Amino acid sequence: MVRRTRYLSKMSLAEAQAAFTSALEEVGFFRAEEEEVEVRAALGRVTSRPVHARIPCPHFRSAAMDGIAVRSEDTLGARGDAPKFLPRERFEYIGTGDPLPEPYDAVVVIEQVHEVEGGVEIYEPAFPGKHVREPGEDFPKGAQVLPEGRRLRPEAIAACLSTGNPTVWVKRKPKGLFIPTGSELVPPEGDWGPGKVPETNSQLFLGYVEEWGGEAHLSPIVPDQREAIRQAVLSALEEGYDFIAISAGTSKGREDFTPAIVAELGRVLVHGVGIAPGKPLLLGLIEGTPVFGLPGYPVAAWVALVQFLKPMLERYFGCPSPPPPRVQGVLAHRIHSSLGTREFVRVRLEREGEKVLVHPLPGGSSRLSSLTGADGIVEVPEELEGFQKGAEVTVELLPR
Repeated sequence: MVRRTRYLSKMSLAEAQAAFTSALEEVGFFRAEEEEVEVRAALGRVTSRPVHARIPCPHFRSAAMDGIAVRSEDTLGARGDAPKFLPRERFEYIGTGDPLPEPYDAVVVIEQVHEVEGGVEIYEPAFPGKHVREPGEDFPKGAQVLPEGRRLRPEAIAACLSTGNPTVWVKRKPKGLFIPTGSELVPPEGDWGPGKVPETNSQLFLGYVEEWGGEAHLSPIVPDQREAIRQAVLSALEEGYDFIAISAGTSKGREDFTPAIVAELGRVLVHGVGIAPGKPLLLGLIEGTPVFGLPGYPVAAWVALVQFLKPMLERYFGCPSPPPPRVQGVLAHRIHSSLGTREFVRVRLEREGEKVLVHPLPGGSSRLSSLTGADGIVEVPEELEGFQKGAEVTVELLPR
Protein backbone atom coordinates (compact mmCIF):
# COMPACT_ATOMS: atom_id res chain seq x y z
CA MET A 1 0.00 0.00 0.00
CA VAL A 2 1.40 3.40 -1.05
CA ARG A 3 1.27 6.11 1.62
CA ARG A 4 -0.09 9.36 0.33
CA THR A 5 1.72 12.53 1.34
CA ARG A 6 -0.39 15.11 3.11
CA TYR A 7 0.28 18.83 3.10
CA LEU A 8 2.50 19.63 6.05
CA SER A 9 0.44 22.72 6.82
CA LYS A 10 -1.14 25.16 4.43
CA MET A 11 0.44 28.59 4.93
CA SER A 12 -0.84 31.95 3.78
CA LEU A 13 1.00 33.50 0.86
CA ALA A 14 2.69 36.07 3.10
CA GLU A 15 3.78 33.42 5.62
CA ALA A 16 5.18 31.17 2.90
CA GLN A 17 7.08 34.02 1.25
CA ALA A 18 8.55 35.07 4.61
CA ALA A 19 9.56 31.52 5.57
CA PHE A 20 11.20 30.90 2.22
CA THR A 21 13.09 34.20 2.18
CA SER A 22 14.29 33.73 5.76
CA ALA A 23 15.64 30.26 4.97
CA LEU A 24 17.45 31.55 1.89
CA GLU A 25 18.99 34.34 3.95
CA GLU A 26 20.27 31.76 6.44
CA VAL A 27 22.11 29.76 3.76
CA GLY A 28 23.53 32.87 2.07
CA PHE A 29 21.71 32.43 -1.22
CA PHE A 30 21.46 36.17 -1.79
CA ARG A 31 25.22 36.79 -1.55
CA ALA A 32 25.78 36.94 -5.29
CA GLU A 33 29.17 36.19 -6.83
CA GLU A 34 30.43 38.52 -9.55
CA GLU A 35 32.20 38.34 -12.88
CA GLU A 36 33.70 40.81 -15.34
CA VAL A 37 32.09 40.78 -18.78
CA GLU A 38 32.26 42.71 -22.04
CA VAL A 39 29.81 45.56 -21.64
CA ARG A 40 28.50 45.11 -25.19
CA ALA A 41 27.33 41.62 -24.16
CA ALA A 42 25.92 42.72 -20.79
CA LEU A 43 22.37 43.71 -21.77
CA GLY A 44 20.04 42.87 -18.89
CA ARG A 45 22.85 42.04 -16.45
CA VAL A 46 23.03 43.72 -13.02
CA THR A 47 26.09 45.65 -11.88
CA SER A 48 27.93 44.26 -8.86
CA ARG A 49 30.17 47.33 -8.51
CA PRO A 50 29.67 51.01 -9.33
CA VAL A 51 30.94 52.08 -12.75
CA HIS A 52 33.04 55.26 -12.89
CA ALA A 53 34.15 57.36 -15.85
CA ARG A 54 37.67 56.44 -16.88
CA ILE A 55 37.69 59.34 -19.33
CA PRO A 56 35.47 62.42 -19.37
CA CYS A 57 32.48 62.46 -21.68
CA PRO A 58 32.81 64.28 -23.98
CA HIS A 59 36.60 64.17 -23.88
CA PHE A 60 37.15 67.32 -25.98
CA ARG A 61 35.54 70.72 -26.47
CA SER A 62 33.04 70.50 -29.30
CA ALA A 63 30.22 72.28 -31.09
CA ALA A 64 26.75 71.51 -29.82
CA MET A 65 25.06 72.89 -32.96
CA ASP A 66 25.77 73.45 -36.65
CA GLY A 67 26.95 77.01 -37.25
CA ILE A 68 30.10 79.08 -37.11
CA ALA A 69 32.83 79.07 -34.47
CA VAL A 70 33.49 82.61 -33.25
CA ARG A 71 35.20 84.71 -30.61
CA SER A 72 32.32 85.77 -28.39
CA GLU A 73 33.75 89.29 -28.07
CA ASP A 74 33.44 89.71 -31.87
CA THR A 75 29.67 89.14 -31.71
CA LEU A 76 28.74 91.84 -29.19
CA GLY A 77 25.97 94.11 -30.35
CA ALA A 78 24.53 91.77 -33.00
CA ARG A 79 20.74 91.74 -33.17
CA GLY A 80 17.96 91.01 -35.61
CA ASP A 81 17.44 94.57 -36.80
CA ALA A 82 21.16 95.39 -36.78
CA PRO A 83 23.23 92.39 -37.91
CA LYS A 84 26.95 92.40 -37.30
CA PHE A 85 29.43 91.68 -40.07
CA LEU A 86 32.25 89.18 -39.49
CA PRO A 87 35.01 88.95 -42.10
CA ARG A 88 36.01 85.49 -43.31
CA GLU A 89 39.14 85.37 -41.16
CA ARG A 90 37.12 85.91 -37.93
CA PHE A 91 35.07 82.69 -37.98
CA GLU A 92 35.03 79.07 -39.15
CA TYR A 93 32.11 76.91 -40.25
CA ILE A 94 31.60 74.04 -37.84
CA GLY A 95 29.29 71.01 -37.55
CA THR A 96 27.67 69.46 -34.49
CA GLY A 97 30.24 67.39 -32.60
CA ASP A 98 33.27 68.90 -34.34
CA PRO A 99 36.17 69.98 -32.11
CA LEU A 100 36.08 73.71 -31.37
CA PRO A 101 39.26 75.18 -32.87
CA GLU A 102 41.40 77.80 -31.17
CA PRO A 103 40.97 80.69 -30.54
CA TYR A 104 37.18 80.41 -30.74
CA ASP A 105 35.03 80.11 -27.59
CA ALA A 106 31.43 80.07 -28.89
CA VAL A 107 29.16 78.98 -31.73
CA VAL A 108 26.51 80.98 -33.57
CA VAL A 109 23.84 78.65 -34.95
CA ILE A 110 23.59 78.49 -38.70
CA GLU A 111 20.00 79.87 -38.63
CA GLN A 112 21.41 83.17 -37.31
CA VAL A 113 24.08 83.42 -40.04
CA HIS A 114 23.65 85.10 -43.43
CA GLU A 115 26.41 84.87 -46.03
CA VAL A 116 27.45 88.13 -47.63
CA GLU A 117 30.40 89.18 -49.75
CA GLY A 118 33.63 88.85 -47.77
CA GLY A 119 32.11 87.09 -44.78
CA VAL A 120 28.82 86.71 -42.91
CA GLU A 121 26.28 88.73 -41.01
CA ILE A 122 25.03 87.39 -37.67
CA TYR A 123 21.78 88.30 -35.96
CA GLU A 124 22.53 87.44 -32.32
CA PRO A 125 25.50 87.73 -29.99
CA ALA A 126 27.22 84.72 -28.47
CA PHE A 127 28.47 84.60 -24.89
CA PRO A 128 31.53 82.45 -24.01
CA GLY A 129 30.62 78.76 -24.20
CA LYS A 130 27.34 79.26 -26.08
CA HIS A 131 26.41 76.11 -28.03
CA VAL A 132 29.65 74.50 -26.89
CA ARG A 133 29.99 71.12 -25.16
CA GLU A 134 32.73 71.25 -22.56
CA PRO A 135 34.92 68.23 -21.67
CA GLY A 136 33.20 66.18 -18.97
CA GLU A 137 29.91 68.02 -19.43
CA ASP A 138 28.05 64.68 -19.40
CA PHE A 139 30.35 62.67 -17.11
CA PRO A 140 33.47 64.24 -15.59
CA LYS A 141 36.44 61.89 -15.22
CA GLY A 142 35.93 59.74 -12.11
CA ALA A 143 32.21 60.47 -11.85
CA GLN A 144 29.84 57.62 -11.13
CA VAL A 145 28.22 56.42 -14.33
CA LEU A 146 26.14 53.63 -12.78
CA PRO A 147 25.61 52.50 -9.18
CA GLU A 148 25.81 48.93 -7.94
CA GLY A 149 22.60 47.01 -8.48
CA ARG A 150 21.60 48.72 -11.76
CA ARG A 151 20.24 46.59 -14.56
CA LEU A 152 22.12 47.34 -17.76
CA ARG A 153 19.75 48.71 -20.37
CA PRO A 154 20.91 49.97 -23.79
CA GLU A 155 21.42 53.55 -22.58
CA ALA A 156 23.52 52.32 -19.64
CA ILE A 157 25.74 50.31 -21.99
CA ALA A 158 26.18 53.39 -24.19
CA ALA A 159 27.16 55.44 -21.13
CA CYS A 160 29.74 52.83 -20.10
CA LEU A 161 31.31 52.82 -23.56
CA SER A 162 31.25 56.63 -23.72
CA THR A 163 33.29 56.84 -20.51
CA GLY A 164 35.99 54.32 -21.41
CA ASN A 165 34.47 51.22 -19.80
CA PRO A 166 34.63 48.32 -22.28
CA THR A 167 34.00 45.83 -19.45
CA VAL A 168 31.81 45.89 -16.37
CA TRP A 169 31.50 43.85 -13.17
CA VAL A 170 28.11 42.14 -12.90
CA LYS A 171 26.39 39.70 -10.59
CA ARG A 172 26.71 36.13 -11.76
CA LYS A 173 23.58 34.63 -13.23
CA PRO A 174 22.18 31.92 -10.95
CA LYS A 175 21.62 28.67 -12.83
CA GLY A 176 18.31 26.87 -12.47
CA LEU A 177 17.28 23.41 -13.61
CA PHE A 178 13.74 22.32 -14.48
CA ILE A 179 13.01 18.61 -13.92
CA PRO A 180 9.74 17.54 -15.61
CA THR A 181 8.24 14.43 -14.04
CA GLY A 182 5.43 12.24 -15.28
CA SER A 183 5.23 8.93 -17.13
CA GLU A 184 2.57 10.42 -19.39
CA LEU A 185 4.81 13.27 -20.60
CA VAL A 186 6.43 13.40 -24.04
CA PRO A 187 8.46 16.15 -25.72
CA PRO A 188 6.24 18.48 -27.78
CA GLU A 189 8.04 17.20 -30.89
CA GLY A 190 7.29 13.56 -29.94
CA ASP A 191 4.35 11.20 -30.46
CA TRP A 192 1.17 12.48 -28.83
CA GLY A 193 -0.56 9.13 -28.69
CA PRO A 194 -3.61 8.52 -26.49
CA GLY A 195 -2.80 9.22 -22.86
CA LYS A 196 0.37 11.13 -23.71
CA VAL A 197 0.75 14.79 -22.73
CA PRO A 198 3.22 17.24 -24.36
CA GLU A 199 5.60 18.63 -21.76
CA THR A 200 5.30 22.42 -21.98
CA ASN A 201 5.56 23.68 -18.40
CA SER A 202 9.32 23.85 -18.87
CA GLN A 203 8.78 26.75 -21.27
CA LEU A 204 7.26 28.80 -18.46
CA PHE A 205 10.33 28.14 -16.30
CA LEU A 206 12.91 28.62 -19.06
CA GLY A 207 11.34 31.81 -20.36
CA TYR A 208 10.72 33.50 -17.04
CA VAL A 209 14.08 32.56 -15.50
CA GLU A 210 15.83 34.12 -18.48
CA GLU A 211 13.53 37.16 -18.38
CA TRP A 212 14.20 37.63 -14.67
CA GLY A 213 17.97 37.46 -15.11
CA GLY A 214 18.86 33.83 -14.42
CA GLU A 215 20.22 31.03 -16.58
CA ALA A 216 17.74 28.21 -17.19
CA HIS A 217 18.39 24.57 -18.10
CA LEU A 218 16.10 21.64 -18.83
CA SER A 219 16.42 18.05 -17.63
CA PRO A 220 15.13 15.11 -19.65
CA ILE A 221 11.64 13.98 -18.70
CA VAL A 222 11.69 11.71 -15.62
CA PRO A 223 9.03 8.98 -15.20
CA ASP A 224 6.85 8.70 -12.09
CA GLN A 225 9.38 6.57 -10.24
CA ARG A 226 10.63 7.71 -6.86
CA GLU A 227 14.22 6.55 -7.37
CA ALA A 228 14.42 8.09 -10.85
CA ILE A 229 13.25 11.47 -9.54
CA ARG A 230 15.60 11.20 -6.57
CA GLN A 231 18.56 10.51 -8.87
CA ALA A 232 17.61 13.46 -11.08
CA VAL A 233 17.69 15.74 -8.04
CA LEU A 234 21.03 14.33 -6.85
CA SER A 235 22.51 14.82 -10.32
CA ALA A 236 21.33 18.44 -10.33
CA LEU A 237 23.03 19.02 -6.98
CA GLU A 238 26.26 17.42 -8.20
CA GLU A 239 26.23 19.63 -11.30
CA GLY A 240 26.09 22.73 -9.12
CA TYR A 241 22.75 24.26 -10.05
CA ASP A 242 21.81 27.21 -7.83
CA PHE A 243 18.11 26.28 -7.71
CA ILE A 244 16.00 23.37 -8.86
CA ALA A 245 12.36 23.14 -9.93
CA ILE A 246 10.61 19.76 -9.93
CA SER A 247 7.43 19.82 -11.97
CA ALA A 248 4.41 17.94 -10.59
CA GLY A 249 4.38 15.30 -7.89
CA THR A 250 3.61 17.74 -5.06
CA SER A 251 -0.04 16.95 -4.40
CA LYS A 252 -1.54 13.94 -2.58
CA GLY A 253 -1.66 11.31 -5.33
CA ARG A 254 -0.06 7.89 -5.10
CA GLU A 255 2.75 8.91 -7.46
CA ASP A 256 3.45 12.29 -5.86
CA PHE A 257 6.96 11.64 -4.59
CA THR A 258 8.45 15.15 -4.47
CA PRO A 259 7.67 15.96 -0.79
CA ALA A 260 9.19 12.70 0.44
CA ILE A 261 12.31 13.13 -1.69
CA VAL A 262 12.92 16.70 -0.54
CA ALA A 263 12.33 15.70 3.09
CA GLU A 264 14.76 12.78 2.74
CA LEU A 265 17.55 14.79 1.09
CA GLY A 266 17.02 18.11 2.83
CA ARG A 267 14.27 20.15 4.42
CA VAL A 268 10.70 20.96 3.40
CA LEU A 269 9.98 24.59 4.29
CA VAL A 270 6.52 24.98 2.83
CA HIS A 271 4.06 22.39 1.50
CA GLY A 272 0.72 23.84 0.65
CA VAL A 273 0.08 27.55 0.20
CA GLY A 274 -3.25 29.34 0.49
CA ILE A 275 -3.28 30.52 -3.12
CA ALA A 276 -5.44 29.58 -6.08
CA PRO A 277 -4.26 28.37 -8.43
CA GLY A 278 -1.11 26.89 -6.88
CA LYS A 279 -2.06 25.35 -3.52
CA PRO A 280 0.14 22.21 -3.85
CA LEU A 281 3.35 24.28 -4.11
CA LEU A 282 6.32 22.91 -2.19
CA LEU A 283 9.41 24.91 -1.19
CA GLY A 284 12.48 23.31 0.28
CA LEU A 285 16.23 23.36 0.74
CA ILE A 286 18.68 20.58 -0.08
CA GLU A 287 22.33 21.24 0.78
CA GLY A 288 21.54 24.96 0.78
CA THR A 289 19.99 24.81 -2.70
CA PRO A 290 16.41 26.10 -3.08
CA VAL A 291 14.02 23.49 -4.45
CA PHE A 292 10.63 24.36 -5.94
CA GLY A 293 8.04 21.61 -6.12
CA LEU A 294 5.79 23.15 -8.76
CA PRO A 295 2.18 22.11 -9.37
CA GLY A 296 1.71 20.22 -12.60
CA TYR A 297 -1.04 22.41 -14.01
CA PRO A 298 0.44 25.31 -16.01
CA VAL A 299 -1.48 28.24 -14.52
CA ALA A 300 -0.74 27.02 -11.00
CA ALA A 301 2.94 26.73 -11.93
CA TRP A 302 2.85 30.25 -13.36
CA VAL A 303 1.39 31.70 -10.15
CA ALA A 304 4.03 29.89 -8.09
CA LEU A 305 6.86 31.20 -10.28
CA VAL A 306 5.60 34.79 -10.14
CA GLN A 307 4.99 34.75 -6.39
CA PHE A 308 8.16 32.94 -5.29
CA LEU A 309 10.83 32.53 -7.98
CA LYS A 310 10.61 36.09 -9.27
CA PRO A 311 11.02 37.70 -5.80
CA MET A 312 13.89 35.30 -5.07
CA LEU A 313 15.80 36.40 -8.16
CA GLU A 314 15.01 40.07 -7.59
CA ARG A 315 16.42 39.84 -4.07
CA TYR A 316 19.48 37.99 -5.36
CA PHE A 317 20.22 40.78 -7.83
CA GLY A 318 19.18 43.55 -5.45
CA CYS A 319 17.22 45.00 -8.33
CA PRO A 320 13.44 44.83 -7.80
CA SER A 321 11.12 45.31 -10.73
CA PRO A 322 9.00 48.47 -10.83
CA PRO A 323 5.41 47.93 -9.70
CA PRO A 324 3.21 46.68 -12.54
CA PRO A 325 0.69 49.14 -13.99
CA ARG A 326 -2.81 48.94 -12.53
CA VAL A 327 -6.23 50.16 -13.59
CA GLN A 328 -9.57 50.42 -11.82
CA GLY A 329 -12.55 48.69 -13.32
CA VAL A 330 -16.07 47.46 -12.61
CA LEU A 331 -16.82 43.74 -12.48
CA ALA A 332 -19.14 42.54 -15.21
CA HIS A 333 -19.74 39.27 -13.33
CA ARG A 334 -19.40 38.07 -9.75
CA ILE A 335 -16.14 36.47 -8.59
CA HIS A 336 -16.45 33.56 -6.14
CA SER A 337 -13.54 32.67 -3.86
CA SER A 338 -12.83 30.64 -0.72
CA LEU A 339 -12.04 32.13 2.64
CA GLY A 340 -8.40 31.63 3.60
CA THR A 341 -7.21 31.53 0.00
CA ARG A 342 -5.72 34.37 -2.05
CA GLU A 343 -7.07 33.90 -5.54
CA PHE A 344 -5.48 35.21 -8.72
CA VAL A 345 -8.33 35.70 -11.16
CA ARG A 346 -7.47 36.23 -14.81
CA VAL A 347 -9.62 38.91 -16.42
CA ARG A 348 -10.30 40.55 -19.76
CA LEU A 349 -10.93 44.29 -19.97
CA GLU A 350 -13.48 46.10 -22.10
CA ARG A 351 -13.86 49.85 -22.46
CA GLU A 352 -17.47 51.05 -22.27
CA GLY A 353 -17.51 54.84 -22.56
CA GLU A 354 -15.65 56.21 -19.55
CA LYS A 355 -15.96 52.89 -17.71
CA VAL A 356 -13.65 49.85 -17.78
CA LEU A 357 -15.57 46.57 -17.56
CA VAL A 358 -13.73 43.65 -15.99
CA HIS A 359 -14.70 40.20 -17.29
CA PRO A 360 -13.43 37.23 -15.23
CA LEU A 361 -12.19 34.43 -17.47
CA PRO A 362 -12.98 30.75 -16.88
CA GLY A 363 -10.91 29.62 -13.90
CA GLY A 364 -9.00 26.46 -13.17
CA SER A 365 -5.31 25.66 -13.10
CA SER A 366 -5.04 23.94 -16.46
CA ARG A 367 -6.27 26.57 -18.93
CA LEU A 368 -3.38 28.35 -20.61
CA SER A 369 -6.03 30.25 -22.55
CA SER A 370 -6.87 32.08 -19.32
CA LEU A 371 -3.33 33.52 -19.42
CA THR A 372 -2.94 34.14 -23.14
CA GLY A 373 -6.39 35.75 -23.27
CA ALA A 374 -6.05 37.80 -20.09
CA ASP A 375 -5.38 41.52 -19.89
CA GLY A 376 -4.69 41.39 -16.17
CA ILE A 377 -5.14 39.82 -12.77
CA VAL A 378 -7.59 40.60 -9.97
CA GLU A 379 -6.42 39.41 -6.56
CA VAL A 380 -9.07 38.32 -4.09
CA PRO A 381 -7.69 38.61 -0.53
CA GLU A 382 -7.86 35.70 1.90
CA GLU A 383 -10.50 37.36 4.08
CA LEU A 384 -13.04 37.74 1.27
CA GLU A 385 -15.32 35.23 -0.45
CA GLY A 386 -15.11 37.13 -3.70
CA PHE A 387 -16.52 40.32 -5.22
CA GLN A 388 -20.07 41.09 -6.26
CA LYS A 389 -21.02 42.07 -9.79
CA GLY A 390 -20.62 45.83 -10.15
CA ALA A 391 -17.88 46.05 -7.53
CA GLU A 392 -14.94 48.30 -8.30
CA VAL A 393 -11.72 46.27 -8.41
CA THR A 394 -8.03 46.87 -9.06
CA VAL A 395 -6.59 45.06 -12.08
CA GLU A 396 -2.86 44.39 -12.27
CA LEU A 397 -2.07 44.53 -15.96
CA LEU A 398 -0.08 41.74 -17.57
CA PRO A 399 2.78 42.64 -19.92
CA ARG A 400 1.88 42.47 -23.57
